[in-house]
Amino acid sequence: MDIAPNRLVPGQIVFEPTGYGLRIRVTARDANHRTLWGFIASPDSVEEHHCLVGVYSALKELLREELDKLGEVTQSSDDPMSDATRALDSFESTLQWLRNSLEVQKISKETLDRARAIARITANAERQVLLAANTLRGMKRRTGEASAVSDDLGL
Repeated sequence: MDIAPNRLVPGQIVFEPTGYGLRIRVTARDANHRTLWGFIASPDSVEEHHCLVGVYSALKELLREELDKLGEVTQSSDDPMSDATRALDSFESTLQWLRNSLEVQKISKETLDRARAIARITANAERQVLLAANTLRGMKRRTGEASAVSDDLGL
């Protein structure tokens, strides 16, 4: 299932006889049949937990995209106060963008679908932020409004 922050890549696993004895080439291919990764399976390799896997250009491109997303989150400088303020400003901007996407002239099925997704996404994000923030020492305690979104959604 393609649930944020996970990313689903539709495709298939292909078993191809190699023509060299008891060996099968196993590859993962995307929906366009581009090879993502592969290895050669033999009776001995099936007994092992680990084997050498070839990583091909299509998967490398997907990995670069995912790693770039992580890189944006983990950037820091020598000024943690500015980093925290910048991250909070960015988060507030994202929340405002989500809120604005619910302000429509007419509520359609698509609007309701989007609202459900936004509710799920923001409730999950709030839960993760609260779990991480509750471990920080010296933080002021939050009152009941901290989990109002989660409570309203029954999460």
